[in-house]
Amino acid sequence: MVSPSTPAEYAPLTHVRQVYAQTVPTYDYEAMGQAGFAQWQAALRAKVASLLGGFSAPRGDLEPQVLATAQKDGYVQQKVEITSEPGVRLPVYILTPESGQAPYPTVIALHGHGSGVQEVIGEPQSEQIAEHMRRCNHDYGRQLARQGFLVLAPEQRAFGERREMEDVAQAPGQSSCRQASMNAMMLGRTMVGMRVWDVMRIIDYAQQTGLAQTDTLACVGLSGGGTVTTFATAMDPRITAAVISGYFCTWQWSIMAMRHCEDNYVPGILQHAEMADIGALIAPRPLLIEAGTEDPIFPLPGVHDAYDKLAQVYTMLGEPERLALDVFEGEHQWHGTVAVDWLRRWL
Repeated sequence: MVSPSTPAEYAPLTHVRQVYAQTVPTYDYEAMGQAGFAQWQAALRAKVASLLGGFSAPRGDLEPQVLATAQKDGYVQQKVEITSEPGVRLPVYILTPESGQAPYPTVIALHGHGSGVQEVIGEPQSEQIAEHMRRCNHDYGRQLARQGFLVLAPEQRAFGERREMEDVAQAPGQSSCRQASMNAMMLGRTMVGMRVWDVMRIIDYAQQTGLAQTDTLACVGLSGGGTVTTFATAMDPRITAAVISGYFCTWQWSIMAMRHCEDNYVPGILQHAEMADIGALIAPRPLLIEAGTEDPIFPLPGVHDAYDKLAQVYTMLGEPERLALDVFEGEHQWHGTVAVDWLRRWL
């Protein structure tokens, strides 16, 4: 029996890729040239904020509440809950190192897809999750706390404790991304944008605690955590350094090339910018990009395409040493070998 095939003229993605190939993003840095970089950044930042759904929610009282405190190996862990926006409470784990003294160099550590924040803080709830954590080196929040950083690790929307009940009844890694993302888009919002807003509110909280060193502040994350790290750092200048792991890659090579979770999609983004252009919103702040040689969903050729273009921006600004690429032998995982010294240097 002959397998059925779809003629190119019938296949919907064929046309989408043709449109992509013919599209010159409105805010493509190479198309804009070198003049007026600050104005270019301001214009693109405003456009991306709009595409993400905007950041106009009331910045009301955070109403922080400490839910739990525990002594850990090398740090004290608190679970705190704050108000992100009206009707939305945000759980955040705060890992305070025993060494050093306040204010501590501070890192917001964002988890990606999986069981949620429990892996980042090193508290997997099953052996299956523990194995995933070990294989992907996911406990980078715990690792950084033991290295002397104050770590704020939120449960991101649609994961862990922030899932819908029908998803909680499924496997631990079953997220609520699909329905929440799609419904948000019908309201003109995006999951990326809502998670970025949560990061902004965490920074608001960090500035009130007295523990955080908020004149310098880093954001780090793997995979979906890398997605939010990218956009949060691009949108909020209070983040002064970032480590993006397993995400910084042209959308042509990654999101457009294969199936990805619905929370990755930002309607209209490719009309205005590609990945390197979003990265240019971070410049010239220090940025380290991690990429595994065998990462199947953010392939290395796309990483190099985006990185090489972004490197031109840092060089043009006279700050090439503030951008670095850590390519390591591995798959879709956190590396961290370069990241610790990088964070120490810039924080």
